[in-house]
Amino acid sequence: MATSLHAGVITSINPDTAPGAFNGDCGAVGSPTACVGALNLDNVDVTLVRTADGSTFGTFDKVTGAYSAMTLGDSFASYIKDAVGVVMAKLTGKVWPVGEPVGIKAVNGDTAVTKGKPQNCLINTAFMDATASTSGLSAYLDTAHPEPVICSSPFQTHKRFKISMQPATVDGVANGAEGKGIDLVFNVADGGGLQPYQVFSKINNYTGKRLKGYKIVVGQGLGAGFQSASTLGIADKLHISLGKGEGAAGNGTLDGSDIFDGDGLATFSHGLFGAPDQHFTANGFFDSRTAGFDVVQTCSVLPCSTRPNPFATGAALVDSDTIYSTTVLPSNYNGPASAPLTAALFNDWLPNVWQPKGIFWDFDSDPTTDADLVAWWDGSAWRKNFDSGFAVVSDAEFKIWAGNPLYAIDDIEDVLNLGINYIVKVGDGVGPNITVRIIPVVADTQVAPAHMAAAPTPLTVTTASTAPTGGGGGGCTSADGEAPVDPVLPLIAAAGLLALGLRRQRRS
Repeated sequence: MATSLHAGVITSINPDTAPGAFNGDCGAVGSPTACVGALNLDNVDVTLVRTADGSTFGTFDKVTGAYSAMTLGDSFASYIKDAVGVVMAKLTGKVWPVGEPVGIKAVNGDTAVTKGKPQNCLINTAFMDATASTSGLSAYLDTAHPEPVICSSPFQTHKRFKISMQPATVDGVANGAEGKGIDLVFNVADGGGLQPYQVFSKINNYTGKRLKGYKIVVGQGLGAGFQSASTLGIADKLHISLGKGEGAAGNGTLDGSDIFDGDGLATFSHGLFGAPDQHFTANGFFDSRTAGFDVVQTCSVLPCSTRPNPFATGAALVDSDTIYSTTVLPSNYNGPASAPLTAALFNDWLPNVWQPKGIFWDFDSDPTTDADLVAWWDGSAWRKNFDSGFAVVSDAEFKIWAGNPLYAIDDIEDVLNLGINYIVKVGDGVGPNITVRIIPVVADTQVAPAHMAAAPTPLTVTTASTAPTGGGGGGCTSADGEAPVDPVLPLIAAAGLLALGLRRQRRS
């Protein structure tokens, strides 16, 4: 927990150690060099992607982290394979200059974390803007010394990497059964005892099937050769945690509290589902309730071993090697619905083939920020948000939007993306590798949602106009997880607006 200050056991092999380097810097300042060494790349292919057309370009060196120069909007995809070379997942992050390959790096010794969270983490390979950087200057990759995102970086600074689970994980898998594993292999070395790493991740349903949940198991090996930590008898040195009983007070003293909120372990976008809080000023677009899953921890071989809680009166800590989702959190996503709805909007976890469509407003004319969702297609009509009572968009307002190039129809991708919170703890003597295996669980039924009943009414240009009259809010990622870019970027480029200052995305 936060009391551990030893060097981490998962680390990059090319850290920047020059004077003035930030924690999490890799390679030399001013050169395109990604962090390598934490994520084992033996079963990973890293490609650079032109977001405009999806074509690949350039090269990436797995040994040094050197990659070809990127330009505004370029992205990357790291293809995670099984033992025989089948692609099981795509690992993605932010477009350049907000992010760079590989998608995951390790950060160690971040003493600015709070609430007892680990001072080490596995985190997205992203960079901060001027509002979040410690210098107050733009810290994107197109500056002299970009500042990387680390464990303690502020809210919405692109800390989560995306694991898009692919169809191969559910091919031939029966409804209701566990799918095939996605194996993230990490290089480890002895580093001074048990080291905890907070994992900043999203798992996204690109399997083509509805899911009813997920499982994560830590162990060693790849594909059919994978064995859980309990099976190997090393759960005391390699285990996974939901942070229960491991929290700390404001002064950093362990107090036996939980690190994560009980309803915050596996959730869909707060901009779509959630009540106002310190970060959001309005209800989510679809509900004021949080959508997602309850999650528990266990061992693949029972009983689990335990260890004393550093907080004297706290519950014993469990050496779990498995976490898994259980029941859904009540919400308009999958029920029970709240008025004025009579049924849940989406039911079991939607796959990419059934993404709902939305109308997005690029309110700041900035392709590097997420557009705001102002309406969604329910299968027969365009409707506004939860706070409006899901009012039907009027003909007059629809014409206003249709006449403004800052409005565009795109997929509401965040209904596929589940943000998950957990901690992996690694001790001495388990190297050279550990595996974090992610397993989708297929839903019992595969029925198309109501919003697929008919194609949405297209936005057709009539007359130029201005901003909407109401019903907005709920900004969220509108672009495909494979290439996260604002849907109106080509229009903005044509208008000569790409020279606007880069700002961070607000919904990540």
